[in-house]
Amino acid sequence: MAGLVHQFLETSAGVYPDKTALLDGELEATYSEIDSLANRLARLLTLHGLQKGDRVLMIMENSLKSVVGYYGVLKAGGVCVEVPERTTGAEASYYIQNSGAKICILSSSSAKRLSDIDVPCVIGPDVDLINGSITRLTWSDVKAMPDRAPENRVTECDLAAIVYTSGSTGRPKGVMLTHKNICTNTASIVSYLNLTEADRVMAVLPFYYVYGKTLLNTHFMVGGSVVVNNRFAFPNSVVKDMSDKEVTGFAGVPSTFAILLNRSVFPKTRIPSLRYITQAGGAMAPALTKRLLDCIGSTSLYIMYGATEASARLTYLPPERLLRDKLGSVGIPIPQVEITIRDESGRVLGPHEVGNICATGDNIMMGYWKDTEETRKVLKPWGLVTGDLGHKDEEGFIFLTGRKKEMLKIGGERVSPKEIEDAIVESGMVHEVAVIGRPDEYLSEVPEAFLVPLDEKSFDLDMLRAFIGQRLASHKHPRHFNIVRSLPKKPSGKIDKEALKR
Repeated sequence: MAGLVHQFLETSAGVYPDKTALLDGELEATYSEIDSLANRLARLLTLHGLQKGDRVLMIMENSLKSVVGYYGVLKAGGVCVEVPERTTGAEASYYIQNSGAKICILSSSSAKRLSDIDVPCVIGPDVDLINGSITRLTWSDVKAMPDRAPENRVTECDLAAIVYTSGSTGRPKGVMLTHKNICTNTASIVSYLNLTEADRVMAVLPFYYVYGKTLLNTHFMVGGSVVVNNRFAFPNSVVKDMSDKEVTGFAGVPSTFAILLNRSVFPKTRIPSLRYITQAGGAMAPALTKRLLDCIGSTSLYIMYGATEASARLTYLPPERLLRDKLGSVGIPIPQVEITIRDESGRVLGPHEVGNICATGDNIMMGYWKDTEETRKVLKPWGLVTGDLGHKDEEGFIFLTGRKKEMLKIGGERVSPKEIEDAIVESGMVHEVAVIGRPDEYLSEVPEAFLVPLDEKSFDLDMLRAFIGQRLASHKHPRHFNIVRSLPKKPSGKIDKEALKR
């Protein structure tokens, strides 16, 4: 199965025009309403110069407008570049410079925070921007456009999205996903989850995150519904929403379930409509998995594994095998994907031999945007080298044994330690710094910084925290600081991070 991503919306709008597609608090929007707004946005984008293949940067929280923005950009033939709503000015500048985006769609809060954004055209709320030469458009301008999508010659092999993920170089890398990549993966997920138009999923994961985006695309593909709730800081509100709106599905990363089980009324709340739960975004502790299973009763739990470079999903564990004998496994390849375990030379390894987890399929990315060297490292003749280590058992079920890459996994999001280290060094307050992951009950791990001050007497940790706050999104901020006189070194002179972990 291939096709174009925005056809998920168009097809469902044709089959289920008056069905509620999106629920956000008191707001409800039908498929025909969302399709109409996406058509109008696409017309506005082309009117202001968007051509096929041009990138559009979106800095928004989950909302009706972010859904319209996503499909509207694709209808116009553009490439959607979605980044966290909490993106800082410095990060936004990097995304704009790296992607070459000339149009940016902003939420109300990001528009106020990024009033000095340097891009030719902004679509968003009517707020003052420091750069007076920017073309400012609002959603009133969108609604004033004709309800007819512009013509373009987009094919399944054309780029649909650039998804930024932290890289070993310290700067986020742009994963290039085509329409075919996303459509193939979406169809596979729909298949093993048995999704239909009767399904309604609760989305607490952000849509800029590929796992979160699969919730939108899979349900729009089958004519289902998506419930948006951006208030997971108040988990009881999410549980109430799940019950009141009769959701059939819920998705989360390990920290999501730790919070639901430890800090909400979820264990005491019965939700009869809940058919399935999915978990990805890092390995969940078996003890937490067992607690979740005890809590949800007959609701099916799908443990999954994937990568941004794979359009999201690579494996899933059938719920019946989780219950019976495969606790700790991430399962088997999803439809249309092949997984092999290989050594450094690409040789396929046998059962229980630990090696690189590699994947092939039509869902595997084109490569990293403007980064042939990093692309060459992970796309081999035998497929995508995920950077994770694992093995298969005799039945072909896959078990993760570690992460080859140094990436941190914070609440399901990959973060480069070097990006954090670079920001700390940029402060001019430290001589050396090393950032590692520290285990955390709710976020899997959080950044922990070991630093050698340039001047111990004048060093001010609060000033350093403030500096980091201007450079990095909040989830990248070190939660723990250790002020030391020196850092352990390897014989080569490199900092010994393994010694710091001990």
